[in-house]
Amino acid sequence: MENHTSVLARVRSMFLTRKTSLPVSTSISVSICDKWMPPSIGWIKCNTGGVFDIISGANGAGYVMRDFTRKAIFCASLVFEVLSAEEAEARAIWAVLKKTLEEPLTHIIIESDAKSLIDQFSARNFEGNSRTDAIFKDVQFFSSKLVACIFTFQPRYCNSVAQWAKNNNSTMYWSTPPVWLLATVEEDHLPF
Repeated sequence: MENHTSVLARVRSMFLTRKTSLPVSTSISVSICDKWMPPSIGWIKCNTGGVFDIISGANGAGYVMRDFTRKAIFCASLVFEVLSAEEAEARAIWAVLKKTLEEPLTHIIIESDAKSLIDQFSARNFEGNSRTDAIFKDVQFFSSKLVACIFTFQPRYCNSVAQWAKNNNSTMYWSTPPVWLLATVEEDHLPF
């Protein structure tokens, strides 16, 4: 009874929410997708990351938003006052969603290697601890304002923009990555 447009939209949504790993045993998983894949037309995929050095307290967060052509449409290097890697990761996701609403964008996929956060947000559980609760509540509020917001886990060896933020202690935003940062941004979506 549905028209072809609604069927395709439902299929696309189901495809985008697929699990990224298949359980093989209780301790091992096999990745289905071993390289970065661009989003479908109309969607933005944003890779996020946060880093925290427990000894020095240096931290950084970063994100790169890309469209279906793989083109970076916006990226940021961020430094916050955080006390953990989880808090840096949550702040990166918070910043992405804030920017998404400012643009305004409507369909976003947030990819992160912070598995516990991604699992929590995917389950629509936005309860945090004393340091993260307000951030988590903002993530809930921001994501509820979008037509579609999907949180996905993607294992990653590093997030180059987050590392750059930590090493340079700089908060910067770019609609087009500068030439000197382009190689760093491009590294993030190469096959892992």
